[in-house]
Amino acid sequence: MVELQRAVLDIGLVVRDFEKALEYYRDKLGFTPTRQINVDDETARRTGLGEAGFDIQYMQIGDANLKLVYMKNPPPAGPTGADAACGYRYITIWVKDMDQACDEWRANGVEFLSEPLRRTPDMRVAVLEDPEGNLIEILGP
Repeated sequence: MVELQRAVLDIGLVVRDFEKALEYYRDKLGFTPTRQINVDDETARRTGLGEAGFDIQYMQIGDANLKLVYMKNPPPAGPTGADAACGYRYITIWVKDMDQACDEWRANGVEFLSEPLRRTPDMRVAVLEDPEGNLIEILGP
């Protein structure tokens, strides 16, 4: 079995409007911008990640990184909703206190697609959508 260096995955989220995405994840959800990197054209092509280079802004929450990826020529927006297409459709953030998280994010202007719903006796779920239609599932007590 492959031994992991870190116990979490980093998720790359391609965005069309970098400034709006940065403001949303940083100012509304409280992610911390950490490092920025540039992937040059040759590396993008040779790795199969794209035909042209792109920039990545790492956004940290807890031990996880969300990578906001801004392509020089952003692709068109895809369909929204978890049932709209195959592939990575949403991220999940686990919180210790659902009410506190929802209250804080609402105060920052975040709109939820649903109020927290009870899934099990110990867990509730709420869903929100970023400015580009990407879904974020919130799980917690």
